[in-house]
Amino acid sequence: MPFSVLITTNRLDIGGAETHVVTLARHLKEIGHRVALASAGGRYVVDLEGYGIPHYPVPLDSNRLGDIYCSVVELRKIIDREGIGLIHAHARIPAMTCDLARRGRGIPLVTTAHGRFKTPLHLRLLSRWGDKTIAISPDIRDYLLSSYWLSPQNITLIPNGIDLDLFNPAIEPEELALAGGTLRIAYFSRLDGPLTRVALNLIEAFLHICPDFPGLRLLLGGEGSGASEVLARVNEINHGCGTELVRFLGAVPLVNRVMVASDLVVGVSRVALEGMACARNVMLAGGEGFGGIVHPEALKELAGDNFTGRSLPNQATTSLLEASLREFLNTPADERARVAGLLRQFVVDNYGSRQMVEETVRVYETALRGG
Repeated sequence: MPFSVLITTNRLDIGGAETHVVTLARHLKEIGHRVALASAGGRYVVDLEGYGIPHYPVPLDSNRLGDIYCSVVELRKIIDREGIGLIHAHARIPAMTCDLARRGRGIPLVTTAHGRFKTPLHLRLLSRWGDKTIAISPDIRDYLLSSYWLSPQNITLIPNGIDLDLFNPAIEPEELALAGGTLRIAYFSRLDGPLTRVALNLIEAFLHICPDFPGLRLLLGGEGSGASEVLARVNEINHGCGTELVRFLGAVPLVNRVMVASDLVVGVSRVALEGMACARNVMLAGGEGFGGIVHPEALKELAGDNFTGRSLPNQATTSLLEASLREFLNTPADERARVAGLLRQFVVDNYGSRQMVEETVRVYETALRGG
């Protein structure tokens, strides 16, 4: 039976959780449900409008009391205007605000936990997880149980869903026109905090191995407060060597086409899964941990923390990045292709976005029944 759902999140700039939200909204509409979305805005608003999904600007990225009050007022207007019967909140500020907005209206609230947060007592008391909670990986489910006193019966494990039509080795690759480039490494991430350091370490590791692999090129995609520092280093390198060894792509809307045009994808979480879906070899390297080159026999273990590497002991240092790059580059091409095919099949079997939406709808139906 079709229903009307309001999906809320902080912002809709490029990122893993944001891509998840847009994919969920699109598929819900495709199967006949009415969907509206509220956030503080961002690059993906245009995509939503292209899918015919209304977006309402609400300051859900701010915890200032005045903005929270404004958000509650605006959300109640949206609920009335759209005839909302269920709310699905992503991130803590939207969850808390939606919980206030739904009071007295009998509207169930579903939340999704995309990561782990600092948990001092006052934040735990302010956090709202709704009637049903979705965890995207086993370690997040365990974190919710240990930190927020949630009932195991109210938590459902639903991994991130990857659009297997968009992230597919058969799509047309991006035309990158890299002079002399025969092998391409592509890194995608937000560029702020520790993630900026990962990008800079990868650049240095790349420079160490360039003399041994003259056709190698590095692509860096992302945006954030550290983007200018990364771009400055890229310009310095290219100017110094007189050719474009490294290309800074900035925010990449069509990341799938760049992945298909690359040989190795470096990143974590959704980036790693999208790279695998494109049948590309993948290196796990992010701000929370380092997993190195992804091998098929390690997939189930790496899925335990959503391919973030946060449960692993190592960090993405220059030396470890260099060692993993050399491991990949010294692997025969036929073995790379075999591994890439197995990675793609793992995502097809376990992380398809339509499967994710079907499981999410079942959670909605349980919440609507009051179960």
